[in-house]
Formats: sequence, C-alpha cells, structure tokens
Amino acid sequence: MAILEVRGLRKSFGKLEVLKGIDLSLEQGQVLSIIGSSGSGKTTLLRCINLLERPTAGKVLINGETLFDASDKSGQWEKDLRKKRLHFGFVFQSYNLIPSMTALEN
Repeated sequence: MAILEVRGLRKSFGKLEVLKGIDLSLEQGQVLSIIGSSGSGKTTLLRCINLLERPTAGKVLINGETLFDASDKSGQWEKDLRKKRLHFGFVFQSYNLIPSMTALEN
C-alpha cells in the first residue's frame, strides 16, 4: 500500500494552470526526486501535497486514507487543514534554514 498517493492534482493561479493532473505513488522505503527547470511547478507540487497551497483539483491520500479531496469542500476549513498538515515535515531551501541547527533539526 502506498504511504503517499496523489491523484489528478491540479493547481491554477488565475488563468495559469501550474499543475496539470499530477499522479504519483510512494511506497514505504522508496525515495522520490522531483526535478525540473525553474518555474516548472516543483515547489507548488510540494506545497499542494502538504496543503500549504490548496489544490484546485485532485486528491492526496496518506496510507490509503483521503487527506484532501478538492471535490469535497466540507474538510477544507483552515482549522481542518492545519491539523492535516501535521502529517508532513517540510525543510525549506538553504536560504530559509537556521544556520545553528543541523539539517535534521531544521
């Protein structure tokens, strides 16, 4: 069973569609690299998966349970999304790291 599954993830900013139906599945023990040119949507994808950005369409599942479903507006209140974000850790790019802390602590 996938520990993380993304189905049909879409994100638009106005008329600009940045993510166009992303699907991915990550099994326990797997490593996933997201590569692409600057502006290709890598950070937007990560921000949508951890719900720092609200996806326009699609689903995010953790261990087979739906964490976010864009078609279900009932679980999209900010207080609910804050609780759901607790499933994720996020380490920012180097300019946002705290120099006195290790990578793991950051």
